[in-house]
Amino acid sequence: MPTEPGDLTRDPLIRAFGELLRRCREEWKEGKLSRRQLAERLGCTYQWIEKLETGTKPSVETAIDLDTFFFAPFGRPFETIAREIELAGKQVAMLPSFPAFLSLEKRALSFRSYECQVVPGLLQTEDYARGVMGSGQARDGLTALLAQRLDRQGILTRDRPPRLSFVLDESVLHRPIGGPKVMHDQLAYLERIITTTAHIQIRMLPFSRLTWAAFDGSFLVLSFPDGPDVAYVEGPSSSQLQRDPDAVADTAIRFDLVLGEALTSAESLTMIRQAREGYSDQL
Repeated sequence: MPTEPGDLTRDPLIRAFGELLRRCREEWKEGKLSRRQLAERLGCTYQWIEKLETGTKPSVETAIDLDTFFFAPFGRPFETIAREIELAGKQVAMLPSFPAFLSLEKRALSFRSYECQVVPGLLQTEDYARGVMGSGQARDGLTALLAQRLDRQGILTRDRPPRLSFVLDESVLHRPIGGPKVMHDQLAYLERIITTTAHIQIRMLPFSRLTWAAFDGSFLVLSFPDGPDVAYVEGPSSSQLQRDPDAVADTAIRFDLVLGEALTSAESLTMIRQAREGYSDQL
């Protein structure tokens, strides 16, 4: 689909692809090719070549064809740029502070996290993650996001995993993401984590216990072995990475207040188990 006017200037990857194509066409070893001549050799329209040179996002298939024509067997620069454009497009779906958060997540010594909507990404099964991210996503974008989320979970099984403390709002158990089977398996997975994983704590915040600290969305605090804590606060359409010591301390206090109202580990396990059995009855 053609980009809107001005997109070429805003997207350096698309601009680089178009410029590389123009130079390869004009400086071809057998003499300068017109757009029409190149189109005939590739089996496409000259209008498509014109669009690629002036700001249309290329397809990977077209990029491979161009590499075969201009560079085989010496390299695949067109394909490399096209795939980078695809990746950059998928990252637009992320909240603005999330990429920076991901890099910090890999180095954290411990997490303190409150989640008020869904099971946290680090604890999601693949089917549950697909249900959370699937709405409104193109198939190729969803595949990439799923792979990224599952790759993140590698920190849970590394040689020295971080210590993780999660508080989940009770609504997480009753929001039927993916349907009864997906929810049953997701809650069974949480049960296994609670009963077999010493470095991960999961506590539930029931509807009956109220605290202002739980009313403003999900948040977490990351601690590091070689630096100050960092907080990450996420809403439905915005996110904020907090480094200011006062803001981080305020977020840490919020977590302590939520944790103070949460059920014990044993009580939380019972609540999760009862919710799982409710989904079992629906299967």
